[in-house]
Amino acid sequence: MRTDDEKQQLFKNVFESYSRLVYSVAFSYMKNRSDSNDVMQEVFLKYYKNMDKLSGYGHIKPWLITVTSNICKNTLRSSWFTRIVSEDDLDAVPYEEDFGEESDLFRSVMRLPEKERVPLHLFYYENFSTSEIARMLGVKESTVRVRMMRGREKLKKLYKEESV
Repeated sequence: MRTDDEKQQLFKNVFESYSRLVYSVAFSYMKNRSDSNDVMQEVFLKYYKNMDKLSGYGHIKPWLITVTSNICKNTLRSSWFTRIVSEDDLDAVPYEEDFGEESDLFRSVMRLPEKERVPLHLFYYENFSTSEIARMLGVKESTVRVRMMRGREKLKKLYKEESV
């Protein structure tokens, strides 16, 4: 069992190491700063409550991403969220303020449907393998590859439209 000081230090280290990653994954789902921050706060609260159960520093990263993904999916499915947030609100998000990305490609990635956007984001922006993404999202590796292939096809069309 950890002392309170050890627990606080571990939490601080994990937060400093993974907060950008958790925010990035949340943003790829939520597509706005406020909801992404809310998700990030909920993820780290869950981590704090469960940190004694997690063994080893290597298991923390996939656990955080899986929890982030699940919280985002639950939030997006909630009746409150679907009534409050309109598509117009989501389209007005200044992505470059959050990620420093001003490229048309990044904007195109963020316009993809969630099922294609999230695996592509995790693969290209967070450098996870398809097998790691499959475990985190709770789907088969072949499903991840198919979603990425479809996402790339849609991305080509979106990028061409925006470049014209």
